[in-house]
Amino acid sequence: MARFIDTLPEPQVIREKKVIVLSRSRMSANTYMLFIRVGTFSLYQAMKMLGYKPYHMWEVSTNGTIHMKILEEALRCKYLDGGKPYGKTEFDKWLADYDSVIEIPQFFVAEFIEFYPDAQFILTERKMESWTRSMDATIGPLLKMIKTFPFTVARKIDTFMDAFCSLHFVLDDVWFHGKGPDKGMEDAVRDVLADNEMAKALIPKERFLVAKLEDGFGWEQICPFLGHEIPSTPYPRGNAPAEFKELGKQVLGPGILKVAALAVSVILVPMVGIGAWYLLRDR
Repeated sequence: MARFIDTLPEPQVIREKKVIVLSRSRMSANTYMLFIRVGTFSLYQAMKMLGYKPYHMWEVSTNGTIHMKILEEALRCKYLDGGKPYGKTEFDKWLADYDSVIEIPQFFVAEFIEFYPDAQFILTERKMESWTRSMDATIGPLLKMIKTFPFTVARKIDTFMDAFCSLHFVLDDVWFHGKGPDKGMEDAVRDVLADNEMAKALIPKERFLVAKLEDGFGWEQICPFLGHEIPSTPYPRGNAPAEFKELGKQVLGPGILKVAALAVSVILVPMVGIGAWYLLRDR
C-alpha cells in the first residue's frame, strides 16, 4: 500500500537545511501539545528573528491535517512497522520549504545526522527530573483527555481533530513504548539519554552546540555558534502557561466549537419541535 508521503507532489525547490535542533521536547498541540519545556518554542521564535525559516511542531498543527498525517506516518514507519521508513527523499519532500528543523528531529536523530551532514546542530538539555515532572504534568493529562468527551465526539465530526487525536495516540506509543506515561516514563527517559549520547558521538564538535538550560540559554550561546551578531531585541521567552492556553485555543478551538454547535442542535432542535407540537396540538 502506498504511503501518504508518496501521494504528495514533488517540491519544486528544496531548501538547504542549515540548523537542526535535536532537543527532546515534552510535546503537546493544544494547551499542552505543541510546546515544550526544553526551550524549543523560544528557539523557534529566535530562529525566525535571525532570518531562518524554521519548522517546529507548531507548524505541524498550523499547516493542517496533511502535516499531522505525515508526522504520524513517519513515526509509524520507523517505530510501529507501518511501512518503509522515511529516507532523505521523504524528509526533503516533507520539509522542502524550511531551512531549520526543530522538535521533529528528536524522533529521527540518526536520520537527520546522516541526511544533513553539513547542517549545524543544537541540543538543549535539562535535568531529567525536571523533564519527567513536566511530562507528567502535561502529556499525561493530554493523552487521557483525548480519550474522553469532547475529543471522542470532535474527532468524528472534524478532520483536524481526528488527525490531532490519531497523531497523539501514536506519540503515546512511541514515547512510552505502548505502556502509557505511568508505566513507560523510564523507557522515555532511557530514550532521551541514549539519543543525546548518540548525537554527541556522531556530530563533529565544531558543528554541535550542546547547552544546559540551567546554565542559561539565549542569544549569547546561539549567535556566536551560528555566526550572527547578537540582536538588540531580547531573546524570546515563550512557554508561559498563558501563552500555552492562548495558542491552544487557536489550534483546537474550532473543533471544540463544532462539538458545542452539534450538542446545541441535538438538544435544541428536538426541544423546539416538542414545544411547537405542544403549542399547536389543540389547534
